[in-house]
Amino acid sequence: MLDGTYFFECACGADEHTIRFVLNKEDEPAEIYLSIFLDPGPWWKRLGRGIKYILGYKCKYGHFGNWTMDPEDVSRLKKMITDFEIG
Repeated sequence: MLDGTYFFECACGADEHTIRFVLNKEDEPAEIYLSIFLDPGPWWKRLGRGIKYILGYKCKYGHFGNWTMDPEDVSRLKKMITDFEIG
């Protein structure tokens, strides 16, 4: 049984910048699942990235996205961690 789901939206407001945490305290050890949107892009770009990855190509900028926490969500994140620790 899952014990709680917490959604955190990026401060920029973009829909695809949403992080979802799911608490599962039933299993031993307890776990937190994280799901985050990854932009799939067109299939040919994904194929190109995959081929470059297999061949060892490394982009000088890395392959990163960003997410900025809204200051109002800090207390919600603390609550989520506390709920996880107590369970």
